[in-house]
Amino acid sequence: MAGIVKIEGKIQTYQWGGRDYLASLLSKKNDHQQAWAEYWLGTHPSAPSILATKAKEFLPDYIHKRALPELQFLLKVLDVKDILSIQVHPTREQALSGYEKENAAGIPANAKQRNYKDKSDKPELAVALSEFWLLHGFKSIDAISDALSTQPYLAPLHQHLKQNGLAKAFEMALDQSNPLVQQMHSALIDDLAGKHFKKTQIEFWIQRWVSRNPGINTGILTLYFLNLVKMNAGEAIYQPPGLLHAYMEGQNIELMANSDNVLRAGLTPKHIDVPELLRICQLQPTQPEDFYIKPHTLASGERIFNTPFKQFQLSVLESNLATEFQWQSNSLEILFCYQGCCELDAGNGNSYASQGQAFLLEPGTNIVLKGEDFCVYRSINTL
Repeated sequence: MAGIVKIEGKIQTYQWGGRDYLASLLSKKNDHQQAWAEYWLGTHPSAPSILATKAKEFLPDYIHKRALPELQFLLKVLDVKDILSIQVHPTREQALSGYEKENAAGIPANAKQRNYKDKSDKPELAVALSEFWLLHGFKSIDAISDALSTQPYLAPLHQHLKQNGLAKAFEMALDQSNPLVQQMHSALIDDLAGKHFKKTQIEFWIQRWVSRNPGINTGILTLYFLNLVKMNAGEAIYQPPGLLHAYMEGQNIELMANSDNVLRAGLTPKHIDVPELLRICQLQPTQPEDFYIKPHTLASGERIFNTPFKQFQLSVLESNLATEFQWQSNSLEILFCYQGCCELDAGNGNSYASQGQAFLLEPGTNIVLKGEDFCVYRSINTL
């Protein structure tokens, strides 16, 4: 049963995506200049990969036909040109409960107001491919208080924080129907107009959002609550269930559980379910550095990003550390050639991977990967 097969992922178009990065990476033409935001490699029903054969068989069908284990992860490449929504993902138990509840309520799977599209949690690992900006968890109460105290027009929210705590203040910041919130929105937008800010200032990102999305002010006050993080290429960070986050700018490799469950808090025209968001979200301060992953380098030169998650593991194979890697796959794997090219020898004829190409490894495959100039990301089923 062991073997290797070339696969092709699916490009996802979202308004926040870029036009050129994925086209260049995948050697494809973006003739209509669409917002190519994500490249998905996996079996998620929203965008399953296909085999790179004449038959173009869907990857889930191939896996089922060969009685292989289910793929537990979804591998993505993201090109973030504009800000994504502030969001959070549920635990497995919350996802299962929410999915069954929405099914019982008769909410269609593709309904805009649907929160739970599947029964899975969605822990995430992100490896920066460039300078990468994101929001990651809540700041300390003192830091939030300091941020809100800088402008008199934010006094109602600042007072609410001091009197009622983080959870109630965050809930107020999400309340679009509150006249005080509406007044703060207007005053903030007017104040930022025409001013210059650095990317290290949260006002830069609020200003960018309102200038590119006029009239969509949902959640702009919540940015004062969140840690602003700048990552450099090669750095990795993870988001467990319940941790509020948002990608702001840059490119990354993202490995996650095979799920699309998202609850949004703001910076989006999409559905926001505030009560469910507040139920799922961990409303407590965190330190981003506690979630950074420093890769562990094996004797072979393979660098592994160890996370607390059980479903998957990500590592990177680079020719500057070794020009040849050998291993036997114990489960399903996807190899993605991010840079350069390499030879893949699975004992049944050699395959060649160049930039942007991907391969599925079946369990029990003995593989030799070699070349003079390559960077390959290896994602592994670990359940």
